[in-house]
Amino acid sequence: MTLFQLAGQCEIRNQSFALIQLIESRGSTPRHSASMIVSEDGKMAGTIGGGMMERLVLEKARQALKDGKSQLFHGRMAQQGEHAVGSDCGGAMTVHIAVYPRRPSLFLIGGGHVNRAIAQLAIPLNFEVHVVDTWQANLDHPELPESCHRRFGETFTSLIDSLPLDEDSLLIIATNHQDKESLNALSDRPSRFLGLLASRRKAQHFRQQLAKEGATEERIAHIRSPVGMDIGAETPEEIAISVMAELLLVTKGKKHKANISESLAEPEKKEMAVCAAI
Repeated sequence: MTLFQLAGQCEIRNQSFALIQLIESRGSTPRHSASMIVSEDGKMAGTIGGGMMERLVLEKARQALKDGKSQLFHGRMAQQGEHAVGSDCGGAMTVHIAVYPRRPSLFLIGGGHVNRAIAQLAIPLNFEVHVVDTWQANLDHPELPESCHRRFGETFTSLIDSLPLDEDSLLIIATNHQDKESLNALSDRPSRFLGLLASRRKAQHFRQQLAKEGATEERIAHIRSPVGMDIGAETPEEIAISVMAELLLVTKGKKHKANISESLAEPEKKEMAVCAAI
């Protein structure tokens, strides 16, 4: 398998990989120009010359994939001294390890107006988007981007159970009447972000229910609702912008201020806007 074939596979499967390139060599080295790739699941293509140097570079590349950070590696083919790799050839190499991370995986629970608008924004921002719904018409809607992964099922519980979620998954719940069912199904599933499209009053009601049912404080606190940045959004498109702004902050590791747009003094107004938007 060539480097480009493996890189293409990683892109299709949304797997991270490290591109290793020999950018400088001095003296006696096995290669003077070379590249290789190692994927997050251990597949490799190409070589920078083998031996102890390549072995150490691969260790660094695997660690770089875990850390999500590109780096330089300097190695001298000597037994002792700075950057020595434990061989006797006498040359030196500098290798650049470029990390290409997975695209953020965004799971939209419900394929109504808001989540369709979110999908339209998320695709060009390089998110991998999954849409699940119990109503086939939502999944067949012409405004849902073609590149979205679609999942249809009889219940949101069964759909959520089938999702390939991990600690980096991003989820937005926006269903007609199955929000609580979806929250229950996600109670023991991993995620980095769990957003619920709801008014403050509705969100608080769900939190109280979950607490009575034995959900931990940590799990309840993980639910982000009302979801989205405070921009005064009302239409599905405006709400989608507010949600994507928050998701971008999360994926880029930035902090944000709490959403204070939903006043407890007028929850009914917000409830009407949210329900209409879904």
